[in-house]
Amino acid sequence: MNCVIQCLAGTAPFARYFLQGMWKKDLVRDDGRTGKADVVMEFARLLKNLRSGQYGSLSPIGFRSAVGSCSAQFKGNDQEDAQEFALFLLDTLHESVNRVHPRPPPERDLTPEEDLMFERMSDMQQAEMQWGRYIRRNWSIMTSIFQGQVQSRLTCLSCKHKSTTYFTFTELSVPIPTPTSSGKSATSLLRKSSLGRNNAPPVSIYQCLDAYSEVEILDGDNKWQCPRCRTKRRASKRLLISRLPLVLIVHLKRFSTIGHFREKLETNVMFPTQNLSMNNYVMSEMSKTVPTGYNLYAVANHFGTLSGGHYTASVFDGLRGQWNYFDDTRVSPVHEQKVASPAAYLLFFVRNQA
Repeated sequence: MNCVIQCLAGTAPFARYFLQGMWKKDLVRDDGRTGKADVVMEFARLLKNLRSGQYGSLSPIGFRSAVGSCSAQFKGNDQEDAQEFALFLLDTLHESVNRVHPRPPPERDLTPEEDLMFERMSDMQQAEMQWGRYIRRNWSIMTSIFQGQVQSRLTCLSCKHKSTTYFTFTELSVPIPTPTSSGKSATSLLRKSSLGRNNAPPVSIYQCLDAYSEVEILDGDNKWQCPRCRTKRRASKRLLISRLPLVLIVHLKRFSTIGHFREKLETNVMFPTQNLSMNNYVMSEMSKTVPTGYNLYAVANHFGTLSGGHYTASVFDGLRGQWNYFDDTRVSPVHEQKVASPAAYLLFFVRNQA
């Protein structure tokens, strides 16, 4: 909870929305049925106290109580996953300050004839159409800052028929490729890393993004039921970003299932603090029209194992021009070169506007 709050507090336009009270005019009151409005009010109060400078440290009892009342998962004292908490919090805040209220019913699916016309559109036309359908029911500070869109395209390898869908994301969950050099199996490397003996060579964030967007072949039991062939066919599947958010949250998937076992990947993922380029991971039309570079401003770190561990955060202070390291009640300056550590779990990037 602490590391996620510090990362979000370092998101300037997001924090400003709550600090200046702009949330009050958007708040959807539900008469206490879900408790989501209480989460918003306590979160705004917490940010205000953080920025007041009156306290050396804070115990967010009111905020934690509101979260527990709203979610059974976060009600107890067990350590939970920071990525899951970040998604819960941003989703809860979005639902509570969604300006589209009352929300219209979900739009109907496209008919087969409309779907054929849809596939004849350009990628940008498709993406804009589906984004328009989404924001007719959803528009909040979270939409404008954190939410992006991904294109998922299936292509029949027999008749070349395409089926394209789009979905909205708040964070991009990317796999960590497992090197299999020196004749060692991927499983062997993973198990050694879970024991704290990480023998894998480091990988870059671009390798993670490559793995996210690489073409996947659907074969065997995963063959696609092609609407044109009217039978199951081998097909390709690829994910590309069709709308880049202002703030890109990258979730490094450090927790994986191998057979019957859950493992944590200790692989050192190297990433830049300046000028992360997303150019290779967006639709080709889009890369020519919008900025695709990002700068890092916050990192949530996880130390330990699946059964227990410790979270910290590194956050850039734009006013002072320095990085700070948050470790429970302790805050200390940290050099920019030390921000990209093997413990990095959630990465917060802001898009260059030039």
